[in-house]
Order: sequence, then C-alpha cells, then structure tokens
Amino acid sequence: MRRCLITILLTVLPLGAFAQELTLEQCLEAASGGNVTLRGSSLDVQAAKAQQTEARWEFVPRVSVTAIGYDALNPMLKITLGDVLGSSDNAQVLKENISALAYENGIKPYYSTLSHGYGVTATLLQPLYAGGRIINGNRLADLGVEAAALKDHMASLGVRDSVESKYWRIVALQEKKRTLEEASSMLERLENDLGSAVSSGLAVESDMARLNLKRMELESGLFRLEGSLSLLKMELMDYAGIQYDCLDIKNIHLSGTLDELPSPEEVLATGPSVESLDAARLLQLAVDAKKTEKKIAIGEFLPQVAVGATYGYNAMMLPKNGSFNGILFATVKVPLTDIGKASARARRYDYAAQKAEIDRDYYLSRLRLQEAKCRLDVETLWMEISMAEQRVALADDKLSKTRIRFSAGQATASEVLQASLEATSERESLLQTKTAYLGAVNAWRHR
Repeated sequence: MRRCLITILLTVLPLGAFAQELTLEQCLEAASGGNVTLRGSSLDVQAAKAQQTEARWEFVPRVSVTAIGYDALNPMLKITLGDVLGSSDNAQVLKENISALAYENGIKPYYSTLSHGYGVTATLLQPLYAGGRIINGNRLADLGVEAAALKDHMASLGVRDSVESKYWRIVALQEKKRTLEEASSMLERLENDLGSAVSSGLAVESDMARLNLKRMELESGLFRLEGSLSLLKMELMDYAGIQYDCLDIKNIHLSGTLDELPSPEEVLATGPSVESLDAARLLQLAVDAKKTEKKIAIGEFLPQVAVGATYGYNAMMLPKNGSFNGILFATVKVPLTDIGKASARARRYDYAAQKAEIDRDYYLSRLRLQEAKCRLDVETLWMEISMAEQRVALADDKLSKTRIRFSAGQATASEVLQASLEATSERESLLQTKTAYLGAVNAWRHR
C-alpha cells in the first residue's frame, strides 16, 4: 500500500516546503519531469536513437581477429613410400630397399604433419553492395527515430491535456464548494429570519423543520464534496509526480478560476490543421516503414558484393617454421534457393504497405471528423455558457425579489427556500458547462 509522505517535496516547484497553492503551470512543469508515461516515452526515443546508431555501423568495415590452435592424437597427414611409388612389383622392391636404407640411417620411411599447430589472423571485410539492405535499414531506423519523437510529443500533449482536465475539474469543484458555502450562509440568515417569523406567528414550525432538513442535506453535500476534492487532488498530484502529505491535502488550493475563458474565435484561430497533426504524420510513417521493409526483403535475393583482406601468422603445419602472410579477396554471393522465400516475404510487406495506406486514408478522415466535432463542441458549449449565465442572472434576480417579498410578508419561507435552491442549481450547471467548455478547448488544442 502506498505510503503518504510526511512532507510535500515539490522539488520542481518553487512553492516552499509546505505549499498551500498550486498553479496550472506548476502542475504542468511537475508532470513534464515526473509523469510515468512521459518518462517511458523518453526512453523509447533513446532506444530508437540507439537503434539508429546501430544501423549506422553497418557502413563500417567489419574487422575480426581469429586465433586457433590444435594438438591431434595422430598426425592428420601421413605420406608413405607406397603412396609415392605405387603398388607395382618394381615399386614394392624399391620400397623395401629404401625402407631398409632409411632405417639403417635413422630416417623415417614416411612423412607426417598436422599433428599440432596454431595461427592468428586478422580479417577486414567491407560490403560494397548488399541489395540495398544497409541503406534501407538505415532509412528504417531514421523513420523509427522520427516516429518515437512524434509519439513522445503526443504523449506530452496527452499528459498536458490530462493535467489540465484534472486541474480544471478541481477548480470547478472548488467554486462549487464556494457556491454551496454561500447557499449555506444564506440558509443560516433565512433561519434567523424564519425564527423571528415563527415567533411573531407569520410562519409555522413545519417551515423551520423543512429549512433544517435542507441545511442538513447541504452540509452532507459539502462533506461529500470535500472528500471528492481530496481524492481528486491526490489523483492530480500522483499523475504529475508530486509528493504530498495526505493529512494536509485539504489545505492545498488550486489558484485557477473559471471567470475568464477564451472565446471560440481565439481558440479556433490557433488550432493545427489535420495534415500537420502528429497522428497524421505517424500514419504516413507507418506506410513508409512498410515500403522500406519491402525493399529490404527484395534485397535478400539480390547479389551481394564485398571485398576484404586478411593478415596473420600461420604455424598450422610446421609450428617451428611459421610465417606471416596476407590475402586480398573479393566475394560475390548470389542466393538461389532463398529467392522464393524472399519473394514471398516481399509480397507480404507489399500487402502490409497497402493495408497501411488504407488505414492512413481512413484515420485521416476520422481526424477530420474529430476536428469538426471539436470545433462544434467549442462553439456550442460557448453558447450554452451564455445561456447558463442568463439563467443564473434570472435565478439570482428571482431570489432577490423573493427575499424582499418575504421581508414584506408577501412570500413564504418555502418560496424563499425554493428560489435559493434554484439559484444554487443554476450556478452548479454553469460551472459544469464551463468545465466542459475547457475540456473542448483542450481537445481542440491537443489534437
């Protein structure tokens, strides 16, 4: 179980040891270095760059050093007089005479070698043509680096979108809390007025009981709201990689407000086009990667040309008479039996490239649909905010007039209570609409 830390260690935030207020910029800055998703995507970029460097090494000549030594139980090469003279009768007589003469002089009548030896050789091999596989392999690695960078940027936008969404949701609940606290204060004032009215016979006890019930419901809602705020703050800080103290989480306040919102004209004028989106570029990279893989597969059944050189010390036959020697060589390799296999692999990648093109065209149309939906959401929610503000103004005006009538004895306490609840409900609806509008703005900007 995750232990809550004793202190708020906002290492990337200049807020002091026991921060009480967080801005959106501070949360975004913390998430840029502490979010788990971004840390993982950054490592993916580094891995792609390492693979790119690995592909570059295919252009470098390959140098290797080989050392070998052996000691055979019996010589691997033995040449006798019979091997030299043959098996004729004259050769047999000559063989016996030579053998006798050799034994008389202490000479072996045979020659043997390859009983033990050693050698050390350095080899340099430089591919000149490998069917385009080296060049296309590097192109594929370059595509991988670009794709990883795009995914990292998309992850950054996604994390930013999530942080902003969580942040403004908390801000909306903070404002809802203030609205409920104002409603509670108003009910408290109404309770005092109603108490005087009951004492003077202008109201009945049932009105007081109903008012008390509404106050209890309001206090219960405030209690649940406090709990939700604490949980959402913990979720935001966990997501952004900010450490906190569970006991002090209620004292942390987000400084944002929903008073000043950007207009649709400001928002829609700065959004990227579909063609410039990271997602659109990734779709094209997928097509390019499949086409490049097809070229690599075709290169497997093309001729391969390489040149090389070896130089080393050889004492494989006569260890006591070893010598240095070098060789220049060239190789041409033409695969024959693998042509069918490589051809089938090339067709497979060709089909994959065609599928990637179909997917690219389809998802580009989906991105255009998403763009139209985001635009519609921004414009529609802005109109709903305007209507919600008018409803709030009307509800406040109704509440003000009802309270004046109540003071003049022309309205009941129930009417005042009902008007108060309507005003509170309209304010909550306005807050929800503003939060949804900010979500639509983020969806447009972070496509």
